[in-house]
Amino acid sequence: MPGLTQLLQIGLSGLSAASEGMQTVSSNTANVNTPGYNVESIDQTELPGSDGGPGLGTDVTSVQRAFDQFAYQEVIGASSANEAAQVVETQSQDLAALFPVASGGAGGLGAALSSFFSAANRVAQDPTSISNREALLAEAQSLAAAFRSVGGQLATNLTTLNGQLSASVQQINGLTQQIAALNQQIAEQTNTSGSAPNNLLDQRDQLVQQLAQQIGVTVIPQGNGEVDVYTSSGAALVNQASAYQLGVTSGGYGDGSSVITYAPTDQDLTNGLSGGRLGGLLSSRLQLLNAQDGVGALAAGVAIGVNQQQSLGLDLNGNLGAPLFSVSGPTVYPASSNTGSGALTAAITDLTSFTPGDFVLTKTASGFHATNTATGQTMTLGAGPTFKLDGMTVTVSGAVATGDSFKLEPTAAAAQSLTTAISDPSAIAAASAYAVTAGNNAGNVQATVGSPVAQSALPPGTAVVPPADFGQTLSIKFTSSSNFEVLSSSNSVIASGTFSATSGAELAIAYPAPTPAGEVVPITLAPGTAASGDSFALAPGGPGSNGNSVAMAGLAGQDLLSGQTLAGAYAALVTTIGSRGQDAQVTAQAAQAVLTHAQSTQQSISGVNLDEEAAHLLAFQQAYQASAKVIAAAQALFDSLLNAV
Repeated sequence: MPGLTQLLQIGLSGLSAASEGMQTVSSNTANVNTPGYNVESIDQTELPGSDGGPGLGTDVTSVQRAFDQFAYQEVIGASSANEAAQVVETQSQDLAALFPVASGGAGGLGAALSSFFSAANRVAQDPTSISNREALLAEAQSLAAAFRSVGGQLATNLTTLNGQLSASVQQINGLTQQIAALNQQIAEQTNTSGSAPNNLLDQRDQLVQQLAQQIGVTVIPQGNGEVDVYTSSGAALVNQASAYQLGVTSGGYGDGSSVITYAPTDQDLTNGLSGGRLGGLLSSRLQLLNAQDGVGALAAGVAIGVNQQQSLGLDLNGNLGAPLFSVSGPTVYPASSNTGSGALTAAITDLTSFTPGDFVLTKTASGFHATNTATGQTMTLGAGPTFKLDGMTVTVSGAVATGDSFKLEPTAAAAQSLTTAISDPSAIAAASAYAVTAGNNAGNVQATVGSPVAQSALPPGTAVVPPADFGQTLSIKFTSSSNFEVLSSSNSVIASGTFSATSGAELAIAYPAPTPAGEVVPITLAPGTAASGDSFALAPGGPGSNGNSVAMAGLAGQDLLSGQTLAGAYAALVTTIGSRGQDAQVTAQAAQAVLTHAQSTQQSISGVNLDEEAAHLLAFQQAYQASAKVIAAAQALFDSLLNAV
């Protein structure tokens, strides 16, 4: 009875196929909420009959998962970009919290700067008032405290961010090891059974997606079900069953920064990494460093500008002003790989041409060259022993070997180091260095004392009183209508010059050290008629003099830092931070939208649709019942034949 036997076999094959189909549908519905699960379906083929006759049933050849490599790659890329964008947005919001963006720089440090210069203006209005002087010191202390607070918070944020970098790298290393282990299992089972295990593929692909959320990756499928994974810069993280680790180490300059290294070669990958949480953290760190440099430059600008002005005036005791602020100067870190014994030091010597930013200085066969760490721009400096760089003077000492390098951080630590250096209100140098008083002159020449200037800015031939005579009462005496002498307090001639009735004359009194080198007090003799014996007395400014406090208050309106006022520089910093924050928000929203679309596309291919599964279940159930009826019919025929015998 070969016909009945074949009928039973056909019914049993259909029963088995329907049963396996229902099992597959059940697995799909059970995993509808399982992350990374790809919906599965059975592949059936007809069992051929003999000699071209009818088929002998069906066979389930495999259980396939609905997986589209292109859609998966889209999700990987979108996940990486979205995670980076969300991290940058969060960090930007934290940074903006330190700066009142909505005020356009009028709040926070901007308000503290305004209050300080307002207090200086009140001293200028009444330089004899001790309460005005005390108020100025109080505002100076508040300003320094505000800088320290912002600088300290930025430093704390950087420390926290470096810790987050380490945590992200640990997760990356853990994920790559798991991916490599699954690669090995997938390859082994594929080689044994001839087909890839769907559950392991789902687990591995889900881990790859988690990896992409930590770092930007490129995924390359292999023929045996394995995948190779590379960073966006091309470094292998997973190659078949092998995982390659990343590391976090301190930078080569001992400045406290962290770099991402590639364990197999110890190569620094930091600048080549992007995407994922790690890429977002690296971008955010650059923003924090820029903000730290910007705030530090403001702190240095306040300290250097005010201290220089303070040094040009006289305090209530008649002494040249001592520094009002104390701030750390530029820091130079030698590379740990240096072979020479030389060192570099730096100082900000020209605020107007100084721009915040860090540099790496490298000794070459022909001299030094500097590379801006933010822009990558390189410039040649010369061989030394001193050279100018971005408003700074760099000094080389000792033997620097060719190939040695140094990292220069001009203002990274300035904000958190700013303090007031004096507490005595009488030490505020409100008075002008000199005041002029005309004698009983027969001529009509007028003399005025100007604001301190560099001696190099004086007209050629200007009579200059040497620094040794600074601070004593001097006099100008005309010996004729066209000649004058400058006399010391003991009536010794210490300088002389010529006078023109049509163009007048200039003379100057040089400041002593440590006042900025080359600074002088200019005195202008206006054009007019001079008579022999005409004279002017030059005396140090007394307690009622306010010339230097007027100049100090006027610093608020001077282009003191990088061609901007201090308030303007702060407003520009706030605007930049606010603009980047808005850009980060827009980018994060766009990245989320792209990810949502990519996930939707993938789910339309690989996701479990319960309505479809219900229909499939019904179809398999009916097929099962039909196959059961085929078996029952064959059994009934078989029984009939037996009974007929």
